[in-house]
Amino acid sequence: MREFVSVPGARLYTESAGEGPALLLVPGGGGDAGMYEAVVAPLSRRFTVISYDRRGNSRSRLADPATPTSVAEHADDAVAVLGHYGVERAYVFGSSAGAIITVDMVARHADRLLGAVAHEPPLVQIIPGGPEGESIRRLQRVAVRGLMRGWVAFAAMTMPRTPAFLLSPAGRFAAAGALRAGMAVLPVVRRVRGGEPGGMERLLGNTRRMLRVELPAFVDEYEPDLAALRRAAVPWCPATGRDSVGRPYHRPAHVLGELVGVRCEEFPGGHVPYQETPDEFVRTLTEILDGFSP
Repeated sequence: MREFVSVPGARLYTESAGEGPALLLVPGGGGDAGMYEAVVAPLSRRFTVISYDRRGNSRSRLADPATPTSVAEHADDAVAVLGHYGVERAYVFGSSAGAIITVDMVARHADRLLGAVAHEPPLVQIIPGGPEGESIRRLQRVAVRGLMRGWVAFAAMTMPRTPAFLLSPAGRFAAAGALRAGMAVLPVVRRVRGGEPGGMERLLGNTRRMLRVELPAFVDEYEPDLAALRRAAVPWCPATGRDSVGRPYHRPAHVLGELVGVRCEEFPGGHVPYQETPDEFVRTLTEILDGFSP
C-alpha cells in the first residue's frame, strides 16, 4: 500500500506491507523507501513494515525546496508516519543518517517505540578531533567543488570494498563526469518510455539536499541528548556491520553505546547490509527485535 502523509512543510511518500507489530524503516542520506526493497517482503511475514521517503528526498516533496531541516524535524516526521497508519508503538530500524534520526526518536519519542536499532549512525561529533570527523569534513570539501564529485566520494565511503578506480583522483573525476552525463540522459529516456524515476535517478536527484542541507544539519548542528538516551525506558541498540571496521561510521556507534551504557550489536556486511546480504540482515534484525520482547 502506498500513501502520502502530510506534515508541516512537506508531503511524505510512504509504503506499508504485511501484518503484525509495526516496523518502521528509516532511510539514510540520499536514499528513500527503495533502499529496503530487498527486505520488505521477508520482513512483512512477521511485521507490518512501513517505509518512506524522508522530507525533501525523492517522492516526498517540500512546500519550499529551499527550506533547511533538522534531525528533530525528521524524527517528528517519522512519528507522524506512524500516526497516519494508526500505530501507537513500533519497532524502528534506521540506517546511517536514518540511524541518527532513530537515536533522536529514542531520546524524544521513546513512548512511541517498542524497540529501536540505529545502524551505523555517523555521529562523528561525539568523538571530537577523531579521524572520523575529518573524513566527513573532507567529504564536505569535495562536495563544494562539485555535487557529483561529492556523491562519488560519499559512495566510495559507504562501500565495504572501494573499487580500485575510485581510489585515484582521476578515477573519481571520471566517475563524476559519467554521473553528470547520466543525470542529463535519464530524464530524457524516461520521458520517451514513460513511467516514474527509477531508484538511481531518485538517488542522484537527492544529492544536493543530502550534501548541502542534511549533512551539516546531521553532523555539524546535531548533538545527541546522551542523558535522555540513558533514561529511555525502551530497549534499543546502536549497531555496526562486520565489514565496516575503520570506516567513519563504525567507531561512533560503539562510542555511543559506551557513553549511554547500551550494547552495540553486529550485522553481517557493511554499511547497507539490507542490500548486500538481505537474508542475513533479516535474520539478524529479527533476532535483535525478538530479544527486545519482555
